[in-house]
Amino acid sequence: MANLPVGPKTKRSGSYDKMNKRFRSKSKKMTPAVRYLRYELSNSGNVGTETSHYIDLARDLSAINRRLYRQGRDYHVKRVTIVSSNTPNGNNRVSLATMPDSWTVRNAWQRGFKVWNDQNKIATAQMSGNIQGTWADFKVYMTQESRLASIAGDFLYPKDNGGNNVNLGEWTHSVLISPDGTTGDDPFDLHMLGSHLGSSGAYTTVGLVKSYAESRATVQPADPSVPTIASADPLVNVFDYGTTIDEVIDNLEDQNDYPPYEQPTYPGETGNMPKPLVVQDTTLVDGKATVGGFNAICGLIEIETKSSEKDDVFSVLVELAPGNYRGIKADVI
Repeated sequence: MANLPVGPKTKRSGSYDKMNKRFRSKSKKMTPAVRYLRYELSNSGNVGTETSHYIDLARDLSAINRRLYRQGRDYHVKRVTIVSSNTPNGNNRVSLATMPDSWTVRNAWQRGFKVWNDQNKIATAQMSGNIQGTWADFKVYMTQESRLASIAGDFLYPKDNGGNNVNLGEWTHSVLISPDGTTGDDPFDLHMLGSHLGSSGAYTTVGLVKSYAESRATVQPADPSVPTIASADPLVNVFDYGTTIDEVIDNLEDQNDYPPYEQPTYPGETGNMPKPLVVQDTTLVDGKATVGGFNAICGLIEIETKSSEKDDVFSVLVELAPGNYRGIKADVI
């Protein structure tokens, strides 16, 4: 028998297990990362009053892992554990809310990122080198309320088991600068949900979903646009031996010719759900509750607490899902 040609040897990564006589493949090593972020938050001093607290996962992961985690990601939270030693059963409520994971929110963010990026490129077109900071990143606020909390330093900080905060570095939110309506410059911040603050030439912060809605062409109010006299057309009535044809035509004219969503406002802007959407809602039992996973666009989370105890303190442990983005599961928006 002729010798059969032998193909090239395939290089295999791993090692041969002599005892079990089989090849052990080498698995891809996951990037190590701190995935557990513990926060402490205090409820309002007024009993029964809801209190809002804010988390920026990208900021906190960057600080605790000492490398940049970009905000423009869809961060996957595996679970959240909430503990309070002060609250009686059934007398509290904790909810977690994020920006809607919708095409409008994602497109609004992408449009804002493109304008910010183009502005920087145009401004530095004549530079002989790149002067942008090593850790430059497009960062936005969730709402006007979260912007004020961030400016006041009221965002939650990750803590260790001794109650010590992580030391933060620089985390500056992005600014756009416009000459529109003014003889000088008009710098303004960017938030995702809700209305603009200010006016042309004097904006303080601009809502990206609202801006996206105002700049985008949309469908006609009625589609198709049918003459209201269609049911009276002579040719249409050739087969109308009674009133059935007229009624059918009237139904076709009048029903489902408008979209199943309100025009012209988009969800996430003024007048149409301008606040974050609740993704988990729970009541503590025996001072503890665990809620399942969810995703957080830009890693931004709003936590609302309500308790029958004055100045009730909640411990919140956020566990991030492991993944390929520097050890964290966080998809590109």
